[in-house]
Amino acid sequence: EHCYVFTAHYDHLGKLGKNTYYPGAHDNASGTAAIITLAAHYAKNQPEYDTYFIAFSGEDANLRGSEWYAEHPTVPLEQVKYLVNLDMIADNNPNLYCEVSDNGMSGFSLFEEINAEKGYFKALDRQQLAGNSDHYPFAQRNVPCIFLMNENGDAFKYYHTIYDTWKNSIFTNYEPTFNLIVDFIEAQK
Repeated sequence: EHCYVFTAHYDHLGKLGKNTYYPGAHDNASGTAAIITLAAHYAKNQPEYDTYFIAFSGEDANLRGSEWYAEHPTVPLEQVKYLVNLDMIADNNPNLYCEVSDNGMSGFSLFEEINAEKGYFKALDRQQLAGNSDHYPFAQRNVPCIFLMNENGDAFKYYHTIYDTWKNSIFTNYEPTFNLIVDFIEAQK
């Protein structure tokens, strides 16, 4: 039995001393909100396979939550048809940054086809796989996965600062990201 997994991290840098607090709206309340929205969508529109939604902690502390889960999964990792990790999607870059596991490349081709047809983003900017977010422990274990992030737009200057608030987040790419994912899952039928 296969399944889809949607992940994001809900933690951020937190407090530094008594007076400094990092809200983490773009990084990564935006990703966590997206998986909640996806969960609401799939509660009403059940895809062919089971869906799992996981919000990890410890991403900014060397991927501790996702690393632990990848070591102790509730569903065997070989049953994951595709994992989508969302991190920092509240920005306005017309290109969507992506990292893809080796086993996820055929899925990436489908993401590119969908994007070319629908024009959600100017480009899906695939970069080298790196240990920079919660997809990485799964990629290392041969899970087909993609990491989607909208960085280097106007909100990026607030990344890892006390100004990463909802007021400084930009939501223009939220809907295209959501639609790209939903179209991808729909195309799996």
